[in-house]
Amino acid sequence: MQPLLLYAIKVILCSGILFGYYLLALRNKIFHQYNRFYLLASVALSLILPFVQINIWHSVSSSASGPIKILKVVSGGNEYLDEIFVTAKSNNFTTAQLLQLFYCCISLIFLYFFIQGLIKIYTLYKSHQHSIIENIHLINTSAKEAPFSFLKYIFWNIHIDINSPTGTQIFKHELAHVQQKHTHDKLFINTILIFLWCNPFYWLIRKELNMIHEFIADKTAVEDSDTAAFASMILQATYPQQHFHLTNKFFYSPIKRRLNMLTKNNKTKAGYIGRVLVLPLLLLTFAAFTFKTKTFNHYSNLLYKGEKITVVVDAGHGGKDYGAVAANGILEKDIVLSITKKIKQLNQNKNLEIVLLRGEDVYLSPQQKVELATKAGADLFISVHVDAVEEKNINTGMTVWIPKNDFPKIDESKLLGNAILASFKNNSALYIYDNLNQSGKNVWVLKENKCPSVLLETGFMSNENDVAYLTNENNQQQIAKNILAGIESYAAESKKNIFEKTYGTESAYSQKDTIPGEINFSVKKITVKNNGNIKEEVVTMQGNVLLEKKDTEKMLVIINGKRVNGTALHNVTIQSKTAKIYTANNKEAISQYGDEAVNGVMIFDGASIEKNNETQKETTIIRVDSATMIVTAAAKDELSLKDTTKPLYVVNGIVKIEFDLKTIPSENIERINVLKNKNATDKYGDKGKNGVVEVVTKNKNQRIFSKSPQSINIQDTTDDKIFTKVENEASFPGGKDSWKNYLMTNIDAAIPVKEGWKPGNYQVIVEFIVDKNGNIKNVKTINYEGTKTATHCIDLIKKGPKWQPALQNGHKVTSYRRQPISFVIEG
Repeated sequence: MQPLLLYAIKVILCSGILFGYYLLALRNKIFHQYNRFYLLASVALSLILPFVQINIWHSVSSSASGPIKILKVVSGGNEYLDEIFVTAKSNNFTTAQLLQLFYCCISLIFLYFFIQGLIKIYTLYKSHQHSIIENIHLINTSAKEAPFSFLKYIFWNIHIDINSPTGTQIFKHELAHVQQKHTHDKLFINTILIFLWCNPFYWLIRKELNMIHEFIADKTAVEDSDTAAFASMILQATYPQQHFHLTNKFFYSPIKRRLNMLTKNNKTKAGYIGRVLVLPLLLLTFAAFTFKTKTFNHYSNLLYKGEKITVVVDAGHGGKDYGAVAANGILEKDIVLSITKKIKQLNQNKNLEIVLLRGEDVYLSPQQKVELATKAGADLFISVHVDAVEEKNINTGMTVWIPKNDFPKIDESKLLGNAILASFKNNSALYIYDNLNQSGKNVWVLKENKCPSVLLETGFMSNENDVAYLTNENNQQQIAKNILAGIESYAAESKKNIFEKTYGTESAYSQKDTIPGEINFSVKKITVKNNGNIKEEVVTMQGNVLLEKKDTEKMLVIINGKRVNGTALHNVTIQSKTAKIYTANNKEAISQYGDEAVNGVMIFDGASIEKNNETQKETTIIRVDSATMIVTAAAKDELSLKDTTKPLYVVNGIVKIEFDLKTIPSENIERINVLKNKNATDKYGDKGKNGVVEVVTKNKNQRIFSKSPQSINIQDTTDDKIFTKVENEASFPGGKDSWKNYLMTNIDAAIPVKEGWKPGNYQVIVEFIVDKNGNIKNVKTINYEGTKTATHCIDLIKKGPKWQPALQNGHKVTSYRRQPISFVIEG
């Protein structure tokens, strides 16, 4: 409905502009043939111009590109319950459908009158005698509509003597209509009005065309005769009561304009100017309705200008593996191969090396693909596919899939996936799903690659429109451009969004705020491995510049208010509550600290310095942003890890960084396990390299909070935490089948139809909490909020029975659950 409405509005505007010029400059001028064809051209142009689109492309400045939006991940993994599908028929008429029905009914009424007019003319022709004079059919009739002409037929009233002076002039008049083919104009405009009767300017154009036809025929009929006699003849004639819109009838009103035209003098100069001035109007109208501006990424002035990175692109399937097959026999493997080839062809960035896993129709196993990507030194891996479902023409659009959360490069994969999504959002005719997806199954090319990896489903082979779009050469080029733009956006922004480089241990950063000129971060914990020993240090982060030893030597360093040389950072670990970095040539730094700050300033407050062994590997890593950016960092959780010989304590499954075993009375200990060397690191990673002491108390649902044996305070640990990942998920009584049966029995599949949703597939995701007692709390939907359908889903889960709570480390805990419910509305 919306595209048709937009087209109709454009047609009305265009025809209004052209007809407005006719009224101002051309109406009632005696160049009738010019005016006739101008009006016909106005109708034709107004119908065609909205379809014509000439794109004027302009480059987007790289500076205008904002940071990549980190979108939510929609996981298909264990945290989601099995999706429920319910189907309903769309039997109710929406407002839009009623409007369409009304419009079509009016069009049918006009079509009825059009056909009725043709039938009446045909009936008159068949029921009366006719003769042929010079290829003109003359039909004698007593019909009160006569005389009139239609195509090559003149219907003559037998009560008018054709040989009389009056009859001769009337005959000449009708003969002019036939010779000038005026009926073709009438058929054209009346056919258009059947479908676009809503355009008022077409009705006005039809009226003016009828008048112009009469002006032309009157002029032919008068010729050298007395104009006054012709006028008198018209006025004395008896007017018929009926008239066909498809015919040219002699007694056509208004008579006054016809008589004025017969007596009007031809002002050649004014008429010529009026006709010439229409040309710039036509050009302006053409430009207004056809030229569209579009943006594109200019690949010769690219976003990414850093070190060279290798992007391995995989065209899914191939060879004996066809992939999905469309209804018309087109194969997924062929579409994706064509797209991936275009990615390599269109790449103009010398800093991006695009490597295709297959450049022809060959089969590679998932294991071979990962192997080849590793050998190619892949920094990024992108696999291109086309999705498919059993239901035809239900699902449409592009989705992006990333590895599961246990993938080592999951954060980078999320960033890459979101960058690609953002590029498609700006320039794609297909629907783009906002969120990233994670598969419940381990996709080999996602889980086994060593670099950030994503898988693109560029559309659906089960959808005819998607297939038509994906097989179009221009659309494939646009898809390839979007993927390249996403890669570049990721490469340019990745250092700004990856806040730490992990050396075998967990480093956690969180962004606090971002404002122009200054970026503030809250750093929860920073740990790096230093020659086998774990050291804590505040590391300022992010950006395109990595300051190593040679860079920091020239910088002014201020520690606790005292100026020191940059070499003070060598072979030391600085523990600091805050750190501020001014890069080279920063005006604010120079004005504050003088010429010493020309090479940059590093300021550490509340800092303590520990000197490292000279043989140890340098650990001071400082990342900063662009040359005029100020970066600040604040350490919130300062952990004391100086004594690295202490073992790791794990009490009832909870890791204790600092712990005194004496705080637990011996009578409360059930058992103690001691792990060393490989056994410790296999289970707890690098954290267990100094050994692990596992302590299990007799009451596993309790946690010890105090360190002093005199003030032991044992409390339940399950009240203050909601788990998103647990060993055993919360479950409905009776298991998955009972849960599914409960939903299918109680859900109203027609609720979205009643709400007026159009035919299609709608997935409503309900999120809720199951507490340790099995109660359902905080039920909400993460999409379609506020709709009746979402409210129905919420109520459905709220009214259900208690659940079996989740289990973690052997005890009941509160946990999140998510339930996707898909409503399929058939047209």
